[in-house]
Amino acid sequence: MSIFGYLTYRNIHLTRSLAEQQADRQLMKMILIETVLVIISYIQYGVNGAYTIITAGMVKDNNRLSIENFVATLSNLMCYLYFSGSCYMFMLSSSRFRAAVKRLCCCLRATNQINPNI
Repeated sequence: MSIFGYLTYRNIHLTRSLAEQQADRQLMKMILIETVLVIISYIQYGVNGAYTIITAGMVKDNNRLSIENFVATLSNLMCYLYFSGSCYMFMLSSSRFRAAVKRLCCCLRATNQINPNI
């Protein structure tokens, strides 16, 4: 993610019109928010996996197994936060993305009609 973010940032600086519109700042905000979202949604999955591996040889009662299964289910569900949350984070951080979503959802298309002067 960081490599492609850097390459995109460099490409925006080479494109004069995008650099004048400050698209690089919006891109940096979007990449930083995306990185935080990845960390939040996946770090707990790794911690739960490490806990499961470490305690695999222990004898566990039914109550502890139920709690561990519940935590595993929650950590699996939190991984989906990345996929659903990225859209919302992009909408919060980028005015361009909000405008594009608004155009698509509201069908606000500019008509290219020429009205003759009669």
